[in-house]
Amino acid sequence: MRLHRVSLRGLAVAVAGVLAASTGAAEEEGGWHFGPGAKLSRPASGLEFALGGYAQEDFRSFHDYEDARGQLPALGATRELHRLRMGFDAQWKKVSFEFDYDPHDSTEHLKNLTAEVKISKGLHLKGGNFKVPVSYEWMTSAAKIDFIDRSLVADRLAPGRDWGGVASGEPVNNFHYEIGVFAGDDRVSQQRAGTTVAGRLEVTPMKGLDVGVSGSQGKVNGDALGGPVDPVTHGVSFHAPSGFRFYERHFVNGTRRRLGADARYHHKALGLKVEALQMTEERLGQGSLSDDLPTEVLRGFSGSATWLVTGERKARTIRPDHPIGQHGIGAVEVGARFDWLHADDNAADTGFAGAGNRARNIRPVGGKTITGGLSWWPVYFIRLMGDAVWERYNDPVLAPVPGRKSGYVTLLGRLQLSVP
Repeated sequence: MRLHRVSLRGLAVAVAGVLAASTGAAEEEGGWHFGPGAKLSRPASGLEFALGGYAQEDFRSFHDYEDARGQLPALGATRELHRLRMGFDAQWKKVSFEFDYDPHDSTEHLKNLTAEVKISKGLHLKGGNFKVPVSYEWMTSAAKIDFIDRSLVADRLAPGRDWGGVASGEPVNNFHYEIGVFAGDDRVSQQRAGTTVAGRLEVTPMKGLDVGVSGSQGKVNGDALGGPVDPVTHGVSFHAPSGFRFYERHFVNGTRRRLGADARYHHKALGLKVEALQMTEERLGQGSLSDDLPTEVLRGFSGSATWLVTGERKARTIRPDHPIGQHGIGAVEVGARFDWLHADDNAADTGFAGAGNRARNIRPVGGKTITGGLSWWPVYFIRLMGDAVWERYNDPVLAPVPGRKSGYVTLLGRLQLSVP
């Protein structure tokens, strides 16, 4: 079932109803506990069941994208219901389940469907459809990221969700690992690779500092020239926060490899994050004469800083210390982020550099963005966000207005409602 128009009013009423039903002391009957929020548990049996979900309504305004004739390039929607997630988490002793669904997403209704067994602190086994563990920003829920859009590096270079299994755990204090095998690296994308191995290691060398490395490798089975059907480009493309596409998919075939690193530092209300990710894709037999082409090399970097003005401690989930209705204004956070993306090949820069999807010498393409953001949680299940994004493109020919590299501004707003 596809839902193209869903009113946030209905979700708001449902959220308010759940909250009203769960406020005050938890009810208890026959060993069952209700609350907090939409949670049902029976501690004596080790059973827990919690409903979850959120909706995000987005607004965008584009400035200085018009060319001399007043025409706009292809950009994103000015208003859209971006996400409508619903699902549940369940746990019975050492076994847990997760189900997340988005009826509004026409390309990927199913988000997460997993079962996990906690054998020990150092070994958890999980299987199902879920995120391939590369990039901390990508692994963070879209309801809890610091800005309206993910960083460019996570949005364009990180993998997606796919069927697979992972082993994870914390065998020693301050060291966490996750390694697994997946059927691909993005179940619903045309750029999907075949069987993919992925892993992530994370250490905490000091209080408040987390450092991680991650990577993946799979094989892309490209289409041959002269086959019974038209070949499909399986490479990645770049889109700016405005929605403008500044790098086209290329024909790729062979090994796809990702390697990334990230670090996060939290101290009281302050949060700092940096992340870098490189992705390489072979182009075996993808030339106009079925010859091998140089490997495509894609790199990205992101750095951000946030500060909770109202004094809450920075964490993945923000809860106002003094929400509206309890002698406060809620939680307010400001932040800034720098993003950078670049695409090229690994051969010497000789001969004609082309932007075509079979170019031997890929024309270097890149872009930078600077984002300023504001978030307000009047209560913990409502979040209002506003971002201003400045975009700059390295190649004036491939910019929104040919001949002008920079000066493009996108204003974004978001209303987010979550199930408490």
